[in-house]
Amino acid sequence: MANGHRLNTLRIGKIKKEKPTLIFLHGGLDCIAMWREFPARLAAAAGLAAIVYDRWGHGKSDPLVLPRDGDARIVEADQPIIDIIRHFGIGKVILVGHSFGGAIALLASGIHSDLVIGTIAITPQLVAHADGKEGLAKAIAAFKSGKLRDKLMVFHGNQTDTLFEDWSQGSSRPNQKPRDYSTQLNEVECPVLVIYGRQDNYGYMHNLEFTEKNLTCRSESLVIDDARHYPHIEIPEVVIDTCKNFICALDQAH
Repeated sequence: MANGHRLNTLRIGKIKKEKPTLIFLHGGLDCIAMWREFPARLAAAAGLAAIVYDRWGHGKSDPLVLPRDGDARIVEADQPIIDIIRHFGIGKVILVGHSFGGAIALLASGIHSDLVIGTIAITPQLVAHADGKEGLAKAIAAFKSGKLRDKLMVFHGNQTDTLFEDWSQGSSRPNQKPRDYSTQLNEVECPVLVIYGRQDNYGYMHNLEFTEKNLTCRSESLVIDDARHYPHIEIPEVVIDTCKNFICALDQAH
């Protein structure tokens, strides 16, 4: 149980308390299976164990109950992660998040600064902007046409409609004020690697500028020219190699 919900998890390798463990946080409409081979390949390249899990309402985890209370990014960055760490007896953690999960990973780094020794955020979605809203509108149209819904049903089954409603309305509710996570980013102490695709259909520049402005910890950014919103799937070799080098430097420091 994590924050009162049963979450479907996948463990890769044997967890060793003296070594950090990778914890993967997927995006807003994703799940374990939609990472494809990336977690296993990165874990093998880094020589570390990993935990991948379906966030609440995704894949085979407990279904969402709407409306959700509070800011989902902040809520998921707090108790669910600490519950997973305790359940698996994990010592130090390296968070790897994509999109919505990338935002959660960055926020969790500040909340759990005593446990998180490094964070990799792939196309993190922290800032609402015109580019992102255009991508959202296209996704909503594709879902209503049935094309996107059919694809998501394969992974989320009868949770698909509720999951999509929560995801799509989270950034488009009338009169919703943009959230400002600058304070939370200022609190991150561990090294951070942020990866973006220059062709990201949800935009990248505003999030890149925001993270570079507000992260006061040691951080580095990689923008991949030919990648879109899923650079770890589209150009995995580049992402895995960059992440491996970042993780090896962390491992040596600890």
